[in-house]
Amino acid sequence: NAEYMGYQRRVFFFFFFFWSTFFGGMSAPRILNFINNQDVAPAAGAVTFQHRNPANQSEVVYELGFSSLADVDAAIAAARTAFDAGVWSNMATKDRNAILSRACNLIRERAPAIAAALCAETGRVMPLCGLEVPQITESLEYNMALALTTNGECNTTWNPAQTTLILNEPVGVVGCIIPWNYPIMLLGQKIAPALCAGCTVVAKPSEFTASTAIMIAHCFRDAGLPAGVLNMVFGGGPEVGGRISSSMHIDMVSFTGSTATAKLVMQSAAQSNMKKVALEAGGKSANIIMPDANIDAVVGNPFFLLSCALLHSGQVCAVGSRLFVHESIKDEFFAKLTQAFRNFHVLTHPASGEGFPFCTGAITFRGQFDKIMELIESGKSQGATLACGGERLVADGKDQGLFVAPTIFTNVTPEMRIYKEEIFGPVMCCSSYKDIDEAVRLANATEFGLAAMIWGTDVGQALNVAKRLQAGFVAINGFGAPGPHQPFGGYKQSGLGRENGRVGFMEYFETKTISF
Repeated sequence: NAEYMGYQRRVFFFFFFFWSTFFGGMSAPRILNFINNQDVAPAAGAVTFQHRNPANQSEVVYELGFSSLADVDAAIAAARTAFDAGVWSNMATKDRNAILSRACNLIRERAPAIAAALCAETGRVMPLCGLEVPQITESLEYNMALALTTNGECNTTWNPAQTTLILNEPVGVVGCIIPWNYPIMLLGQKIAPALCAGCTVVAKPSEFTASTAIMIAHCFRDAGLPAGVLNMVFGGGPEVGGRISSSMHIDMVSFTGSTATAKLVMQSAAQSNMKKVALEAGGKSANIIMPDANIDAVVGNPFFLLSCALLHSGQVCAVGSRLFVHESIKDEFFAKLTQAFRNFHVLTHPASGEGFPFCTGAITFRGQFDKIMELIESGKSQGATLACGGERLVADGKDQGLFVAPTIFTNVTPEMRIYKEEIFGPVMCCSSYKDIDEAVRLANATEFGLAAMIWGTDVGQALNVAKRLQAGFVAINGFGAPGPHQPFGGYKQSGLGRENGRVGFMEYFETKTISF
């Protein structure tokens, strides 16, 4: 529609302004830490990190200095001081919401510039960048509403001579460790409930998505958020994330990332002050095609293709990268899916957004690209059949961009690495099943339990299958990011706790009982 096209034009303007300003002969911007509402340079001697544009690897998007332990401690001290002084936790909910509402308005005003920065730092196609920015304002507004309706209790029914008050109190200082794949949405899923609950925050965004994080922080500062309530520090995971997890002055850690790192966070939290943890970890989700599925309708559905590890080039924890198709339709289904993968556009110039939603962009950084290519080679060597893709794509006659062709392996068996490990790339692992019981068994035969997708015409049958799957989020005939009202999190080694919904909001409270 005209409104959306106007928004897209603004995004393109800001992208080319961002590009020409920072890549047109001027040095790349330097991102600083954000402490007590001030942009603060890390301690002298900090290692300089340069993040390069994933689409070509030649332009430096920005530079930042890796924080020292003293820098992290300064951010923690600012958050601790602000919480203990009550400048935020003791503020009336309506007054906190007024400040957060102004922050939402500023994020909306600056959304085109934020989306442009997101495209440059992640290599994601521009339309997806534009769709992600509003997700943080949606999280804020949903949790603001919850804050107005989250009440304590007064109970006299057990003993009329005794009154019991049950209070919900903000947990305190929250450390938020955010990954690079969906940095704005995931930042919102953590800081929105924390701030709305009355907590203060020390956030560690990824070094690969620092420019959008600092733009969001500035929106909160400019909206009037008191100093020390929201702080950000940048740097390496083991140093910065490790300090946050082990600090005696942080009361809770909310983490999204790999299962291996989640275990380290949990260990550090336990060995320090036994702080609360909320962990959203890895996934290797099942995509089940029911026997009654309409093959053409499913394969032609962009949401299905995106769920097949093509959304953001597979750099999404919830994609259904293990495909299970009933043996009666597997040959036709695999053939049509392979053709759809070959027709899916990999945009070597992601800002164009050409062909959206049937398009994807780059891999965000070199280390992830190398991991994907290594796992593809393991699939070949372990005997899986490569149906399409499996190679690096060249942009403008050069091999500098981090692009991987949409890849399908068939005849994948459970002992193969590509079947077991989270690839986080555009790689689909396809198998068949004989009956529903086998489909459920194969889907559950993993250490993960984050998400699953089911595609078929009999919704009742699909619902019965969904109830048998060991997964925290199951989509039937659809796929997409969970809304702020939909609890999201995993079974087994995919995490602890939930984000979103009232249950996610309540993670950021302690319960106090007062009896008199």
